[in-house]
Amino acid sequence: MCIRPEEGGVIVLEREALKLGSTIATHAAKYWLQRRKATYERSASLAELAQAELKGLVQRRKLENLVERIGHQVAEQLAPVLEQRFSDVPDHEAEAAILAVVYVLEDVDLSDRALLANDADPEVLAKQIRRQFPQRSALLSERAAQLHELALDQACRHLVQVVRYLPTFPSAALGEVLTRLTAQAEALDELLSRTPTTSLYAPRGVDRDEEFRVEYLSRLATTFDRLELLGLPGDDQPTLALTVAYLSLSASDGHTRRRRTASRTRPDLWEPAATEGLSVEAAIGDEHRVLLRGDAGSGKTTLLHWLAVQAARRALTGALTGWNDTVPFVVLLRMFAEGDLPRPEQFVGLSTPVVADLAPEAWTHRVLQAGRGLLLVDGVDEVPAGRRRAVKAWLRDLLDAYPGTRVVVTSRTAAADAKWLAGEGFRTVTLEPMSPVNILDFVERWHRAAELTGAEVTAAERRLRAQLERPHLRQLAASPLLCAMLCALNLSHRSELPRNRMELYAKALAMLLHLRDAERGIETLLTDTGKRVLLRDLAWRLTLGNKVELSTEEALGHLSRKLPAMPDVEVEPEAIFTHLLERSGVLRQPVPGRVDFVHRTFLEYLAAEEAVQQHHIDTLIAHAHLDTWWETVVMACGHATAKQAEQLLTGVLDEADRKPKRARRLRLIAAASLETVRDVDPAVRDRIDAVVRDRLIPPRKSSEARSLASIGPRLLRYLPADLGQFPEMAAAATVEAAVLAGAAEAMPLLASYVKDERSEVRRAVILQWKFFDPEQYAKTVLAHDLGNSYLEVPSPQFLPQVLHIGRFGGLGLSLRRHRKVDLAPLAGREGLRGMNLFGLYQADVDLSVLSTLPDLDDLFISGFDDSRLSGIDVLHGIRKVTLFSCVSRSLSQAARVFGVATDWNIGDMASVDLADLIEVPLRSLIIQHSAFDSIEPLVAIRGLKRLWIDNDVQFDYDLGPLAELELENLAIDAEVEYRGLDRIPAEIVTRRGRETG
Repeated sequence: MCIRPEEGGVIVLEREALKLGSTIATHAAKYWLQRRKATYERSASLAELAQAELKGLVQRRKLENLVERIGHQVAEQLAPVLEQRFSDVPDHEAEAAILAVVYVLEDVDLSDRALLANDADPEVLAKQIRRQFPQRSALLSERAAQLHELALDQACRHLVQVVRYLPTFPSAALGEVLTRLTAQAEALDELLSRTPTTSLYAPRGVDRDEEFRVEYLSRLATTFDRLELLGLPGDDQPTLALTVAYLSLSASDGHTRRRRTASRTRPDLWEPAATEGLSVEAAIGDEHRVLLRGDAGSGKTTLLHWLAVQAARRALTGALTGWNDTVPFVVLLRMFAEGDLPRPEQFVGLSTPVVADLAPEAWTHRVLQAGRGLLLVDGVDEVPAGRRRAVKAWLRDLLDAYPGTRVVVTSRTAAADAKWLAGEGFRTVTLEPMSPVNILDFVERWHRAAELTGAEVTAAERRLRAQLERPHLRQLAASPLLCAMLCALNLSHRSELPRNRMELYAKALAMLLHLRDAERGIETLLTDTGKRVLLRDLAWRLTLGNKVELSTEEALGHLSRKLPAMPDVEVEPEAIFTHLLERSGVLRQPVPGRVDFVHRTFLEYLAAEEAVQQHHIDTLIAHAHLDTWWETVVMACGHATAKQAEQLLTGVLDEADRKPKRARRLRLIAAASLETVRDVDPAVRDRIDAVVRDRLIPPRKSSEARSLASIGPRLLRYLPADLGQFPEMAAAATVEAAVLAGAAEAMPLLASYVKDERSEVRRAVILQWKFFDPEQYAKTVLAHDLGNSYLEVPSPQFLPQVLHIGRFGGLGLSLRRHRKVDLAPLAGREGLRGMNLFGLYQADVDLSVLSTLPDLDDLFISGFDDSRLSGIDVLHGIRKVTLFSCVSRSLSQAARVFGVATDWNIGDMASVDLADLIEVPLRSLIIQHSAFDSIEPLVAIRGLKRLWIDNDVQFDYDLGPLAELELENLAIDAEVEYRGLDRIPAEIVTRRGRETG
């Protein structure tokens, strides 16, 4: 047999495992026979012992067979362990390492207690050998020494197991025992298979790992599959499963423009749904490392909990299916605002403290080392800004040690920009505000959940849906947190809902602190004002300490120190503390011994009120540049008197003038504060207006657009009706800022901006469609002639509104996750020259509408299924065809329907039959990420001038047949050795692997 060179190390390790197994079996047999008589010399050989104990050649041969079989059985267990960890050790070093183990086993002086007792410990045996032979591996290399130590540990374990397996016997019965043992090979196989494999990551073996994994995942799923219905006090909370109530939201990232301008070599990367308007689950599904950013109350923590539960139950689907083999660990950074960040061995206790003590030693390390860990890290924004560098270093160290670990890290957008973890290989995904469809879905789910409490919700839901037609409420409801508050307030009170978020927070707090208990006749220990005083004090102390939670002892201590300042309160601190936890609906105990606010927004609102009440204006100014203080400063302006607001805003602007590095953030926070301020000197307002117009507009890029949008709907009054004065990219960013700041109110501006013929500006306007009512946006904004612009349709549900849209040149539509899609609204559309359809195989769609498009000449389809084209007439107008991720080998129907196309690009086909293309009048053909048998069928296509096969294409690599063609350009992979290349006269371009053209 011919052995390839790379197999050498494996074969040597197998041979050495056999050698070691034989040694173990021989020693086990010797000690077995020595049990009966202490008179035997320990130096006696197995042959001498057999000669003394066994009569006849047949019995001695049985013993030899038994020892040989045991040696093979031990070797079968040892070989995979050695191969898995040490296949890189040179052959001669591996032999020396195992031989050193053989020698010490032959020379060691072992007592019966060490080896033969019922409670014999292989760890003690290994330590005894190491003490007796301290220089046993002195001459070995570092890797060979590691191999030697593992082999010694395993040898001791197997030796003890085999000796235990061999029974005691009287002299006369030895022959019978040998016969029985020979027939019971399976019993020893089972015993040896349970022998723990010790290593650095498994010092006590792995025999309990699977049992604990099952228990841990079950506990984890139960722990996190709970959803607190914000707006209802604890006693009224229904038992609500997160996985039932979960609402998928949309996300975007910062890579879209780069992908859209990528080469035609990988058009599948152009899919708009891959990064824009796509569900957040799909946006993160293809990544190993994700930084998930979102504003307060946008659903970041809920998403992490849902991922943990679904992964634990192996219930993830779509792009996340591959995560079902992972083991989730949830880390709340708020618990580590101080002190050391958690080590892997702490992860189980953080997620499921109840079973933490049951975890096998180093179990988490083994999970991470195997690449099966899913680390869900929540709340970068909940640690002090100065500590975030330590968080980044902690992540970097963890991933350096365990690079196969999947990680999702969450943060508010202000605390971590899109590039914060770029150096660690993270893709950044940002949660987008809820669309009108999302809002209505959320409202329905909230009321179905509230119905479980026995509440009558039908009329309340109908009333809220009607009120959400008002633009200011729809703007508030775009945040899941604020939408939940609106639902709760509407259910409790039939009066007019708040017009801004300061009113919303105030009414929500009043509802939680007093009104629900009052309506139920529940006696309270404190007045509403008394509760607010205590909660404000706790919130301010947390804010000053850059914390979001306290220990129970700390919280009780703060209450005890505050109560003497409240003469009307005579209740003991412990009783008040318990009352606040049980009845306030604002304070809670997330885990035993820790206290936090039900949502950080309430903490910030109350801290802001306390700062104003206690006149801590200078403290607010000093911290205004910190992202963790943004909301506190903004809401402090809403609580402030006119004089306080003037002092605060003037101080922030003065600080911006003095400190250029902090200027943008400070000016933004001053402008954002005009959203909440009730009364301020006109001169201060004029100063802020001038700063916004002269220093902040226009935003130069998307990240600046997002920060500018933090000003809120007020930003719209600063934006011009015509963007012609701005550079193209700045104008596009201005479009984004307008939508993020004002949503529905921005529509008149967008109707003006769409007339700007610059491609990036018009594209930015088109991309905002998903944030608005589809029909209204189509009629108001997109009805304008869009020229050759590319229309990205957010989902098939938007297709009927295409009838209201003016002329456009290209269309992109994702069919993924949609069973039935009707393309009829596109029928007869003039001017539509290019169409991209993504995920065709997942949808039931009639493609015959393509034949009604008079100007269509460029078609891209991913998830292509050749059978979908049966029954469709030849499309004579199409000249360029791109077919990716094909689910069938055949291209026969495609060759018929697109039979006049001269430019083809096919890819991601496990096997393609090139013979299907011989009747097509091809001039250009790109094949990538595909496999076929031979290039020879292409010889029949005499008009072929350009052929690219440079991107992961597998075949017999014989290009000789192409010599018969008059090729002008041939692109091949620089890393592949082709045959017949010297016979081809065409210009040859070599590329490396996945380069794009």
